[in-house]
Amino acid sequence: MLRLSLLAFVVALGLGVAPAYAAPAPDLFTITAVKVDATAESATSARDSAMGQGRPVAWTRLFRRLVAQANWSKQPQLDENTLLRMVRSFEVAGERRSTTRYLADVTYHFNPAAVRGALRQAGVPYTEARARPALVIPVITGKGVDLMGAWAAAWKDPAMQQGLVPFVLPAGQPEDSEVLSRADVAQADWAALAPMARRYNAAEVILAVSSEDAKTVQMVEISATQRAASSFAFANSTFPADAEAVAEKVYETWKTRSAVNFAGARARLTADVQFDSLDDWAKIRKQLGSVRAVSDMDVLGLSLHEAEVELSYFGRPEQLRDALAQQDLSLINAQGQYTLQLSGKSALNAP
Repeated sequence: MLRLSLLAFVVALGLGVAPAYAAPAPDLFTITAVKVDATAESATSARDSAMGQGRPVAWTRLFRRLVAQANWSKQPQLDENTLLRMVRSFEVAGERRSTTRYLADVTYHFNPAAVRGALRQAGVPYTEARARPALVIPVITGKGVDLMGAWAAAWKDPAMQQGLVPFVLPAGQPEDSEVLSRADVAQADWAALAPMARRYNAAEVILAVSSEDAKTVQMVEISATQRAASSFAFANSTFPADAEAVAEKVYETWKTRSAVNFAGARARLTADVQFDSLDDWAKIRKQLGSVRAVSDMDVLGLSLHEAEVELSYFGRPEQLRDALAQQDLSLINAQGQYTLQLSGKSALNAP
């Protein structure tokens, strides 16, 4: 929670001091479809054994969701009792049982505070900051964009919304046709794609070009700052497997960029906060409270349309900037002088 100075002045302005709480994405600490299978002397013992087998599997998946691959070797090895306490609840689907065997698909809901505590104690850099959506344009080699086929369907899987980067597909609206109907859509640049990306609130566009047999895929990530291509080839594959491979590549890029070591030292910076109204100032405070990397804020001065604040935060300045951007806050560095404001409030934010 953020701490605010000048309490009396803020109350006098009629803002109140509603506490700002950081709310994790609903699905980020939930791991679905963990297959369990155990045999024991009784049905009850088999079920308990299966649930015990599934918890470390779910923990590994969650750890790898939040942590870049370079740090997977640092995963804390938690004992059975610790994992039992870390799981807040679970749900079972596809349950099958006999007198001695139990099989099911289990969804585990982890306690976010317990997960953060384990990662911080282990000194493992991680992120729970979700990126803005990535707009995926599914292309079949030789046929162009196909929003109704199996390749597009693979990107509509609910699992594609559970990670750190949500994926969205074009809705096929008339205003999208100028891009989607292009024969050379795989060669499109950011200038051509940016208007479409803005309509879907996407920070980047992924041109996902697959062969008809799903054995080869090329991914081109395009944003205002980069164009990066990656290729995948498989002897035998499916469209869902291809989509998962592309998604993992996108996740890894985001984790490497945004993972923070919360066990490290905190940094500080002073910023001028600019706002048009007291409602905007209240919104800025609330959105700052959703940035996990920000541990504290002191208000050093406050006037009708401007405030001076000191932020304490974990990580590097560019990581703080990215985390703030996910909450629609723009942190601008002009030769060491920082300005903070709601995104889109100034021409300074124009791409």
